[in-house]
Amino acid sequence: MDGITAQAMAPELDRLLSGSLVDRISMSDRNTLHLALFTVRKSKFNLTLSAAAARPTLILSTDSSPQGLNPPPSFAMFLRKHLRRARIDSITTPPWERIFNVNFSALDELGDPVNLRLIFECMPRTANLVLVNSQDVILAVLRPVDHSVNRFREMLPAHPYIPPPVQDRLNPTECASLETDSLLGELTDSQLSGRALAGRVAGFSPILGQEVISRAGPGASREQVAEALRILCLEIAAGHYCPAVYYDGPWGNPLAAHAVRLSHLPVQVLYDDTYKAVADYSQAVAAIDRFRQRQQAITKTMEAHLKRTQKKRQLHEADVATGKEAASDRLMGELILAWIHTIPPGTQGLTLDNYRDPGKQVYCPLNPRLSPAENANLYFRKAKRKERKLGSARRFLQEDLDELAWLESLLAAAGYAETGEDLLAVEREYHQRSAAEKTSISEAPPAAGMPGKPASKKRRQQPGGPAGRKTKKTLEKQESLPGPRLFRSADGFLIASGRNNLQNDQLLRKAGRDDLWFHVKNFAGSHVILSKDGRPLTPLAIEEAAAVAAWYSGAGRGGGAVEVDYCPVRQVKKIPGTRPGKVTYSDYKTLYIKPADPSHLKIT
Repeated sequence: MDGITAQAMAPELDRLLSGSLVDRISMSDRNTLHLALFTVRKSKFNLTLSAAAARPTLILSTDSSPQGLNPPPSFAMFLRKHLRRARIDSITTPPWERIFNVNFSALDELGDPVNLRLIFECMPRTANLVLVNSQDVILAVLRPVDHSVNRFREMLPAHPYIPPPVQDRLNPTECASLETDSLLGELTDSQLSGRALAGRVAGFSPILGQEVISRAGPGASREQVAEALRILCLEIAAGHYCPAVYYDGPWGNPLAAHAVRLSHLPVQVLYDDTYKAVADYSQAVAAIDRFRQRQQAITKTMEAHLKRTQKKRQLHEADVATGKEAASDRLMGELILAWIHTIPPGTQGLTLDNYRDPGKQVYCPLNPRLSPAENANLYFRKAKRKERKLGSARRFLQEDLDELAWLESLLAAAGYAETGEDLLAVEREYHQRSAAEKTSISEAPPAAGMPGKPASKKRRQQPGGPAGRKTKKTLEKQESLPGPRLFRSADGFLIASGRNNLQNDQLLRKAGRDDLWFHVKNFAGSHVILSKDGRPLTPLAIEEAAAVAAWYSGAGRGGGAVEVDYCPVRQVKKIPGTRPGKVTYSDYKTLYIKPADPSHLKIT
């Protein structure tokens, strides 16, 4: 949000909320304040003021306030004491500043009327909420600032409120009458940029400055840029706003919300009011931020699991290498017994002819304190231990390799996840599998088979016991997972893509024998099923299904064409006893195709 957008929002908020009664005050986190309001028209609004340093926002919506912190922060408690049942007189903003003044009429402890003002400074890094009285004395501040942080502008209770310093910039309402040199100062043609113009005009942001550059045209001169700036400032001075949210594509992420028309951005959705555009944009960006935080959290957890499994694999590989020495130890024991009559007592080692490989000799180290027969038995015992270790190490190593492949598939699925439903499917599979493994390796108490309170209590608390049995509601809740991604090809064929390995198996089980199965080659990825629906499949449907498989894979979305294998479902076999998602397939064809976003095919 810049000063121009704030200037457009303030009258809208004032028109809607003047006379509103403050019904409830809460804070959903340490930076976000929620005011539940009843308007004089008996409408309900939720005014959200977020002073997050990275992305401060003001959102007015009809949604109910989210659950507040318990216990509430001291700032929320102070506002409840002074603003509960207060009425909003007006909402104003200083000219071209990102500051909102919410003026209240309230009653003090004695029942006398008082005027209070809640100031929302909506600037990144320094965003703050301040409550002041009619003498502009600070009563409470969300983020106190003392002289060690800012010696020119302290923000502490009982201190006078000092507004942010006014920046030395041009007033947009006066720009239309200024000459080019006055407008652009000493900026040369090569220095003209959106950021440079934002530094010249009050309330401008770099994106609005870029709009001026875009309107002036490529390679524009100073005169052309100055003229485009004058025209834009005339629109602002006349209040000719065109609020909209701008996106980077038809199904893309939000880029900006602004009161002024930004013709240089590709896709726009128009709104009647600026506050609605800002609210929708802020909520969309907040949802994206939450999604990315959740994505990073599950990815971090699985990467830590992956590193632990890689360490186990290295240990088991070392055990396999050690176990393979069993044949050498057994051979030495046999050679010692074969040549025992030639070995004098106390020998530390000797070279013996290898009767299994004539012409070659083997050096056999010996313990001089043991007899030759005892040395031979020692080698045989070593060989048996290593053979046992080799069998178990190979089994553990295969489990490690399977677990690594499973984790890599989940990491890939988390990486190409697009929605919260995608992440939920990945999280559910990971946590269910991890919990099942922990349960399988947990040991029963020593007296589990004997009657008595300790053992029976332990059994009751185990997953199979009465306390651990899943109720019908729990099972229904677990089963309410989102289904696979569904798409409809341009010529009407159904395409399904699994969100995790469990859904991949389910798709394979439910698919028809003659349906086509797709998977990217040599990478982890989603299993994709193209349903025939009783019709012959078209080349276009096959290409679109292959593009879906390439898109939802670990092959990456920014590169070139990738290989996608496909074959009839009857040629795909689930490997018994393996983790979900592992299959073998035969009689397949390979298609080279570039990953393409299938959003336009998605069935909502």
